[in-house]
Amino acid sequence: MNYKHAYHAGNFADVVKHILLVQLLNQLGQKNKPFYVLDAYGGRGLYSLSSEEARKTGEAKGGIQAFLKADTEKAPAAVKDYMEGIKQAKFTYDNKVYPGSPWWVAHHVEKNRR
Repeated sequence: MNYKHAYHAGNFADVVKHILLVQLLNQLGQKNKPFYVLDAYGGRGLYSLSSEEARKTGEAKGGIQAFLKADTEKAPAAVKDYMEGIKQAKFTYDNKVYPGSPWWVAHHVEKNRR
């Protein structure tokens, strides 16, 4: 099987996976002990949702693009943290960017250094 994540970045499963990752990183970060993250299957840090691959499948429409339109006011803390991270990535790079797992880990480390 030939799998290239650029075709699937930002789809519903990706959004759920990253929310779970954010929650896990937050919970691990609450302990006053260091922890190590090894992302054995990590892809790119950032994906362009305007790339040829992403446009070909359109999977982000049912994932992050739908999620950005949803009302997350009453959402759990992990979802709100995820949305803040999405806003930060879009502000830092561009409006068509979608952060991958390596970006989320690095973002969590940087956020907690402050």
